[in-house]
Amino acid sequence: MEPERIWHYFIDAEGRLWHDGTEFGDPEVLKLFMKNMEVMPDGTYRVFCQGEECRITPEDVPYVVRDVVFSPKKIDLVFSGGYSEPLDPSSLFVGESNVLYCKARGGKFTARFNRKSYLELAKKVQFDSRTRSYYLTVDNHRYSIQGV
Repeated sequence: MEPERIWHYFIDAEGRLWHDGTEFGDPEVLKLFMKNMEVMPDGTYRVFCQGEECRITPEDVPYVVRDVVFSPKKIDLVFSGGYSEPLDPSSLFVGESNVLYCKARGGKFTARFNRKSYLELAKKVQFDSRTRSYYLTVDNHRYSIQGV
C-alpha cells in the first residue's frame, strides 16, 4: 500500500495561499479550505481536499480578513475564495505591531485583518474620551476593542 500523500501549503499575512512557491488562486478550493480547516491536537492546521490531506502553515494566523461588508445589523468578514461569515465584534483586539484581529469560525480560529479590511473597519471605529477607549457599534450595541 502506498503511503498517503500530504500536501503542504503556506498562507501569507495577506491571506494568499501558496504551494511550492506558487500562489494558489482557485476560488473554489480557497473557499473549501476556509470552510473546512481544522486545528490538529499539536496546533497545526489541516484540511482534506478530494480525499487528500493538506497541511497549512500560516505566516501569522490561517484566516485573513480580506474585505468587510457592512449592513444595518451586522458586519460580514470576507476571506480568501469568497468565504464569508459575520463578525463577532466582541472578539476584536489589537495585537503586536497594531494589527487588528478577531475570532472566526465560532471562536475556533484567530483571524487577522489585512490593510484594506482594517482601513474599512477603522472608518466605523469611534473613540470614547470619557473612558479613553475605542469601540465599534453594531446593531445598536457598543463593543470595546481590546488591546488598544
